Amino acid sequence: MSQLLGTTSWVIPGTYYENVEYITRKFRNFDFIELLGYTWDDDTYRLFEQEKEHLRKIALEKRIKYTVHLPTDNLTNILNAFKYLEMNLDIANYVLHPFGDCTERDKELFHSLLSHPKISIENLKEHVFNHSRTVFDIGHHILGKKVENDFVNNVVEIHIMGVKDGKDHQKLEWETLENAYQVLSDRLFRAKYLCFEIFNEDELVESLELWEEFKNKIYNHWSVE
Repeated sequence: MSQLLGTTSWVIPGTYYENVEYITRKFRNFDFIELLGYTWDDDTYRLFEQEKEHLRKIALEKRIKYTVHLPTDNLTNILNAFKYLEMNLDIANYVLHPFGDCTERDKELFHSLLSHPKISIENLKEHVFNHSRTVFDIGHHILGKKVENDFVNNVVEIHIMGVKDGKDHQKLEWETLENAYQVLSDRLFRAKYLCFEIFNEDELVESLELWEEFKNKIYNHWSVE
């Protein structure tokens, strides 16, 4: 299984479709785009209603997949976004943040989502929740609570970025890649989805170049041996 490279729907100022159109035109490296959804309000709903046909069409034309970062504010919005997107777009994977303190009802809703085969759980700085499908965020790991082997063994998606001076989502640098490799070993190159969470176009270009250099040095050399 070859690894798929992707980035987020927040590379340039603009809507989901505007970013997807720009990314697929500007970059040839990416196999998927992660649609970022931090809430699910009327504006977000209307935007998807306006753009869903365009998003479907360009995905077919450019042969790209979509993943989704589900809302982070509350479980009601998570469920509403999930139901809408499942009905209206072909989504390959959903990234979900774990919830710590919440009501019993919310716990039930959260655990009901976990049974869906496309749901994956991301590690946060303050909280790591193990699941059968996990998302490893290198920034959250470096700046916060560390993941353990059980979490690593279930990784299906990696969020890669640079981490410098206590800030994540920076331009990728060698030290962060070495840190990620130390934690993930060859899973860094084998996890199905590798998403560049870098929100600056120029830094994204440089980060892709560094990734290829690192992969050629570490993984391809290791594969030959």
